[in-house]
Amino acid sequence: MAIATSLAFPSLLQPSTSSSSSCFFGGVHLRSHQNFISVHSPSSSSSLSSRRLRIVAVASGDYYATLGVPKSATGKEIKAAYRRLARQYHPDVNKEPGATDKFKEISAAYEVLSDDKKRALYDQYGEAGVNSTMGGASSAYATNPFDLFETFFGSSMGGFPGMDPTAFGTRRRSTVTKGEDIRYDISLEFSEVIFGAEREFELSHLETCEVCIGTGAKVGSKMRICSTCGGRGQVMRTEQTPFGMFSQVSVCPNCGGDGEVISEYCSKCGGKGRLRVKKKIKVKVPPGVSSGSILRVAGEGDAGPRGGPPGDLYVYLVVEEIPGIQRDGINLSSTITISYLDAIRGTIVEVKTVEGISALQIPPGTQPGDILVLARKGVPKLNKPSIRGDHLFTVKVTIPKRISMNERELLEELASLSNNPTSNRSKPGPRSQSSRGNTEGPASQIADSPVATATEKDEQMEDQNDIWKKITDFAG
Repeated sequence: MAIATSLAFPSLLQPSTSSSSSCFFGGVHLRSHQNFISVHSPSSSSSLSSRRLRIVAVASGDYYATLGVPKSATGKEIKAAYRRLARQYHPDVNKEPGATDKFKEISAAYEVLSDDKKRALYDQYGEAGVNSTMGGASSAYATNPFDLFETFFGSSMGGFPGMDPTAFGTRRRSTVTKGEDIRYDISLEFSEVIFGAEREFELSHLETCEVCIGTGAKVGSKMRICSTCGGRGQVMRTEQTPFGMFSQVSVCPNCGGDGEVISEYCSKCGGKGRLRVKKKIKVKVPPGVSSGSILRVAGEGDAGPRGGPPGDLYVYLVVEEIPGIQRDGINLSSTITISYLDAIRGTIVEVKTVEGISALQIPPGTQPGDILVLARKGVPKLNKPSIRGDHLFTVKVTIPKRISMNERELLEELASLSNNPTSNRSKPGPRSQSSRGNTEGPASQIADSPVATATEKDEQMEDQNDIWKKITDFAG
């Protein structure tokens, strides 16, 4: 009858020994062959063929023996042995059969022995004690994956031009992270755009904790090395694919790339290193801004993590428009409506500007679509307030669709005067002639002609003025 049981004899197996060997211990025949041991013990009460005890002990190998170091080896000795063997058995370097399997054994052994906690579990419980923490060959975090890169390329990564020497193998993240920027919107009246303004508002943002100075740790406490990444701030996920081993480097999920974790949290910020506070902020709005303009306030954003510099505050401006006034750069434009009588005669109207009500002169004979200008009533130029635009008014003339009979008669009379400017409408009067007949010379007749012409023009203008007066009085 044969009895088979699983025993662990890690000290009896050496990967470097021959494929099989045998020896005797007090009548017990011990035969070893690669990964199993066969033990034969003869029975004293029966024959050897019928009463034989056979014990088969399965062992997966000793990690110390795999790396060729003693149990008392230091971390530096284990690391040096791993580098030497990894350089020898790496699949990209060694193409011999079995090199890939050997490299996997070396990597698995180094993964356990390079971590103090896993090494302690292995020394106490063997391989079963670290199986739960190691995982399989796929989707497992390697404690010190960057030693493999240093093995072939060195710590400076000199074999790759332009690559950051500190990209691999760094103890922790050395870069300082700046805080996030904040956006705040402000509404401005149109007059504040013209003359400028100073606005004050309350802002809620993150500030560095004054107690722990952003570290998040209790004052006097010490940071401890991250057990996931070994203080490097990065981990490597290795997967076996049909094309070979695939490794991906990422930020350590436990320490966030710092390489250290807090042992005791700060009581004020709870380990976050930042506190949300409210603060009064004052900003000066320069003249000439417009909707969409952005004011930057440096250092008023959120504080950076772990005591990093704060971000910036960006104030977005929204300008409230004035009805009836449009902006075009530094100029303003409006439309005014006048009657046809005011367009012909000219007048003075009151218009709305950014400074209030102003008087606008309408010259006689203004045509529809004419543009009248109020100088320096526009918007100042940004960063050059001494330069200011104009306010432009487009004239729109209102012509009535219906008129009364009296208006028609007056307009027809006015039209007749406009169509016959040389007609004589002077009143009859005595003519200065001599009783002797036509005895005056041509010289005196020529001298009287300019006087008569001027008198006729004055009388014609008086008639037109009378008609305009009637039309104005009738139209109101």
